[in-house]
Amino acid sequence: MKIQLASFPAYSRLTKEKRHQRIDAIVKILNESPADFVMFSQWVLRDTEDLRIIRALVNNKSVSAFVELKEANGLNGNCMYIFQNGQWMYMDCQIFAEPEKATKDAIRYLLDEIRGNHFNMRRQFVAGGKKFLVINCGENNFLKGSSGIADFRFKDCCIDSLFEEVLDSVDVILNPVHDRWSRFGHFLTRIRKFSEHNRYCFSNTQMEGSQFENALKSPDHNTTHVAMHNSEPLAPINTEVVDAGAEKVLLQTYEVL
Repeated sequence: MKIQLASFPAYSRLTKEKRHQRIDAIVKILNESPADFVMFSQWVLRDTEDLRIIRALVNNKSVSAFVELKEANGLNGNCMYIFQNGQWMYMDCQIFAEPEKATKDAIRYLLDEIRGNHFNMRRQFVAGGKKFLVINCGENNFLKGSSGIADFRFKDCCIDSLFEEVLDSVDVILNPVHDRWSRFGHFLTRIRKFSEHNRYCFSNTQMEGSQFENALKSPDHNTTHVAMHNSEPLAPINTEVVDAGAEKVLLQTYEVL
């Protein structure tokens, strides 16, 4: 199957006019994408009204996609949706972000969410014949990393073995992030951990100002998109920069075997 990462500039730069242009760009990407699955950068849309507009305009029913909303009609925010078979389905909201919020209780709750103990298997889905799992942004702090090695933050009560069981049950892990990590090396150790044992892991981010512009100029050497397979970097099979009205979008397509 083919997975496409699509990254826009940060949402904070959007005016009302740019918001409509962004919706048009997302519809165009979904209708014309050669990929089976598209992962959009975080906060690419504002709320469920944007999802409603897009659903009415997308006619490519063979593509699946992931988005996260900045706002979500009374929910906590950072809410994830999956687009499949022409419909948007609510997945979950982010549970924690910072390392200090990754307490043992919070990590247990995340574990229950990704195992499906609370509300079915919302964090897991199948697309293109592959089983996916979503770990949202700083939720990857259930791992800790130093000296190039990532390990579980807590190991008692079988937390580590249960996480390993979930990770080993999927083919692809998505770990989209909101901003480029200041300690990028630590972030990469976690992506490397997620992609162990022949798994794939993909991460993308929105970018502010010069960071995004630099990624557009040198898309083969950017930190906007990170892809790994079996703990090794995975190169895109196609890269393009698309004009979306007043914005530009970085698109990179990867092959998952």
